[in-house]
Amino acid sequence: MRKSGKKVWLILTALMLLAAAAAGALFLREQRVMALAREDAVTELFCRDVMSVGNDEVHLSLAEIVAGEENYSLSYEETGKITISDMEQAVIALPENASDADITVYSGEEAVFAGKAEQFRFFYPENGTYRLEAVCYVEGSTVTTKGEELRAEGTERYSAQLEYAIPMKISFQTDHIKEGSVITVTGSGVRGEVIISAGEVAAPFPLVTDSRGYAKGLFSVSYITPPGTYSGIIETREGVEEFTFTVVEEEYTVQHLIISEETQSSTIGSSDNRDAYNAMIDVTYDSWFPTRFYDDCFTQPVDGVVTTEFGLFRYTNDNPVPTRHAGVDIADDEGTPVLAAASGYVIAAGYNGVSGFTVVIDHGFGVRTYYFHMAELSVEQGKFVEEGTEIGKVGSTGYATGPHLHFNVMVHDNSVDPWATFNGTSGIFGLDMEA
Repeated sequence: MRKSGKKVWLILTALMLLAAAAAGALFLREQRVMALAREDAVTELFCRDVMSVGNDEVHLSLAEIVAGEENYSLSYEETGKITISDMEQAVIALPENASDADITVYSGEEAVFAGKAEQFRFFYPENGTYRLEAVCYVEGSTVTTKGEELRAEGTERYSAQLEYAIPMKISFQTDHIKEGSVITVTGSGVRGEVIISAGEVAAPFPLVTDSRGYAKGLFSVSYITPPGTYSGIIETREGVEEFTFTVVEEEYTVQHLIISEETQSSTIGSSDNRDAYNAMIDVTYDSWFPTRFYDDCFTQPVDGVVTTEFGLFRYTNDNPVPTRHAGVDIADDEGTPVLAAASGYVIAAGYNGVSGFTVVIDHGFGVRTYYFHMAELSVEQGKFVEEGTEIGKVGSTGYATGPHLHFNVMVHDNSVDPWATFNGTSGIFGLDMEA
């Protein structure tokens, strides 16, 4: 009987051990299944992540993730290829799960760019082949096959060959331009200085280029340029390219004017006065600010009666050979305030015997305004003035027969229609300064 009880006890003990072993095995198997379920969930959460650069996609190469108390390393050994043929493509779209990223670009072993994704769009290297490395900081949540909610975070790495192949393009708004008007010039893929000229029609002037290789500028034609087809050149570090354009005739009025011999001889008839005028005005043609200070319309500097139109053919004292009028004359009462047509720097302020009390303001991008024959000045050379600021008072100093303001607009070295600056139709407003 005693032996029988012992045998039963041994059998029960064995069964209990077997049950425990089975339970342990089941527990381990469940833990393994749970671990696999978590790994599968993490893999499912991140393995489909893609980083985009312009039109190209770069797939995940390595992810190092922490989920719960577990570390996971997901390796895919992917390498992408990115081609940037336009700076608008240099925009990185991070993976859906990414909150931030560190971007590094290598030329060989040298890092030539290091920054965030939003800064990459301003990276503008020479055309060529580079290597892009991106470390994205990711986080997300998922549900395992066991219904367990799992939060995960870590880093993803992306690697790609980066090819810059951006051609330089210079575009004119149109190839037909009216006498006394302005068109816009834009460029992309620009490296280094760009100089545009067109013989006697347009003296050499630069485009304004930004850090992304975009360029902007204004091309003007004087009111005295005869209609016809002309050629110009674009000079860059890559060489010289020719362009052609057609000047279209504009209609201008005629004026017959009588001026006393005394007025003529004491003003424009004096070589000293002409030299003083040239000394003051000629140097203003060299002024250049690559910043645009003006907005969308100019303020008319004085109201009053227009006595001489822009571009007009003027026959003085029955001289059969006419002169041309580079600005517009607006008659008003002596002492009427003269306002700055737009914001800019006063690059000349003084007196000479031809234009009298004179102010010249540079508004940037090659745009300047000229104010002649004033009775007195209210500004000094070198000062910055806001649009609408009083700069002087209407007078009749210099070569003038009565109180009026001669107002002139120049773009680079060409006089252009001032009325188009007042109504906002001038080409000087045609550039998108935000792009």
